[in-house]
Amino acid sequence: MPEYEHVDFSELANRTRRMQGTVADAQLDLRNVEATGHSTDGMVSATVSADSRVVDLRIDPSVIDPDNPERLTRLLVEAIGSAHDTATEQRAEVMSGITGGLQDILAGLNGDRNEKKRPSVVPRFPERRTRP
Repeated sequence: MPEYEHVDFSELANRTRRMQGTVADAQLDLRNVEATGHSTDGMVSATVSADSRVVDLRIDPSVIDPDNPERLTRLLVEAIGSAHDTATEQRAEVMSGITGGLQDILAGLNGDRNEKKRPSVVPRFPERRTRP
């Protein structure tokens, strides 16, 4: 008796098609991610794009002190770092939708209808013949 006899392959194909749509949507969402971060004191803000480029930078004129360039440098690093952290969180949210769909497909392969259990797929390899 085949071990995957209980798998509804048409439902599995439907899930896969739905997931392909989800992946396409997620790719568009990821391209549009822009995140803004601020320095600890809020005097500098930076916005980064999905590909980690700084697309906007706002500096309060009061922090521009020619005698203390280190302060401005620190504030810039804080703001850009904060923006990158926010962008990473946004990307993780988008990706969680995809990974949830993968888990559903794996659950279907394993015949696991209980969503609380984590699916486990065990690869099966044909036995290799050893040469005499």
